Amino acid sequence: MSENRPLSHYLYLLFLSTVWGTSFLFIKMISPTVPPLTIAATRITIGAIVIATIVLLKGKKLPSHSSIWIKGSLIGIIGTGIPFVLISWAVQYINSGTAAITMSIIPLSVFIMAHFIHPDEKMSWMGLFGILFGICGIVVLFYDTLMSGTGHDLETYALIAMLISAFGYALANILIRKYVKTDPINTTFVMLTTSALLIWPLAASFEQPLTINFGVNEIISLSYLGILPTGLATMVLVIFTQKAGSTFVSYNTYFIPIFGVIAGYLFLDESLKQTTFLSILFIIIGIYIAQKQKKRQA
Repeated sequence: MSENRPLSHYLYLLFLSTVWGTSFLFIKMISPTVPPLTIAATRITIGAIVIATIVLLKGKKLPSHSSIWIKGSLIGIIGTGIPFVLISWAVQYINSGTAAITMSIIPLSVFIMAHFIHPDEKMSWMGLFGILFGICGIVVLFYDTLMSGTGHDLETYALIAMLISAFGYALANILIRKYVKTDPINTTFVMLTTSALLIWPLAASFEQPLTINFGVNEIISLSYLGILPTGLATMVLVIFTQKAGSTFVSYNTYFIPIFGVIAGYLFLDESLKQTTFLSILFIIIGIYIAQKQKKRQA
């Protein structure tokens, strides 16, 4: 795929990085009062309503074709439902900045899967070196978190949950490129609707969301999470992946840590350690090497 990209591709990348990077901050702020299943179900429902509104305002009909519902449901559960639940649970035990940095594992997963699935996104040795260099940053992060963590028994499991979430995002990215050829907005609606319908019964059974006292902070945070990082960002992801390819889109996760760490520092007083900067440095160098090599081959 040609790397002579228009400015809009980089603006899409910046938008996804910003809203997803700051989403961990909002989840962290409400996690003491709103349990994870309820957070995930609420933000996904708000996102589905946003997409449905966009569809209706454009004068189109909501999707009814079985193919869209089958493919969209599968992608939605893998790339939205399961990750959102795991992330909402994991941020209770790790810093929001740490959670954001773990998302950088996505390009390695996408890079390898895209090599075998998409003929125009083949892996090069130099590109692989760049991705692995970025992963060194993740290793630094994990080591520092486990060595100087809070001592909570579930901290390690929270990191594992974040890795599973990242893999889900990566696999969904690949499936979008392979199977979503038309109606990206309708597919987004299906992805969110199916995920919400799956999670709400679980939330009702285990967390009794109707008994939760939602204050102003919870309402604002859930509204933000639903409208931007869930509704609009999922729609942009589907459209952007069709235009730019799975590998390039996955690079947004290299910038998520920067926004996530800064937001955690400014609003949650999360510490900025030398190892945090070292981790981000490895990540930035990795994406530079991978992208530069692809430009040479274009």
